[in-house]
Amino acid sequence: MAKLEGIRSLDLVLEEVRSERDLQLSHFDATDTKAGIVLGFAGALVALAPRGAELLLDLGRALAVACGFFFLSAFWPRRYWSTNLRPFRDKYLAAELEFTKIHLLDTQIGMADRMSGILASKAMRLKLAMMALALAVFLTAVGVVLD
Repeated sequence: MAKLEGIRSLDLVLEEVRSERDLQLSHFDATDTKAGIVLGFAGALVALAPRGAELLLDLGRALAVACGFFFLSAFWPRRYWSTNLRPFRDKYLAAELEFTKIHLLDTQIGMADRMSGILASKAMRLKLAMMALALAVFLTAVGVVLD
């Protein structure tokens, strides 16, 4: 196989892609942590809201329950793409170094692209659920005051 020319910054690009994938994994963890904390808050709101016939209290509790399902959808584990190490080793161990690096780079970029969409969707569900929970807290607070 002929040596690939003009790939001076391959190592730099590969390192940047690895760094971005690490950042994505960190963002996944942070989103899951936030979803877990706020899910607990929604559960506490449902459990601790006073029982009564006040419509706003019932609406606040119902909205908090619905928020719990939104938080679960954001918190639910998703597939995390990674390199299949054994096939990678078997296929590329004897290949040219630059060829292997380019293939690894393209694979990691593809994984990062797929994960980016999942992460954006997860973050959007979390934001929507947090807004709905804020409304549930408001309704519950107004219901307590009026009760």
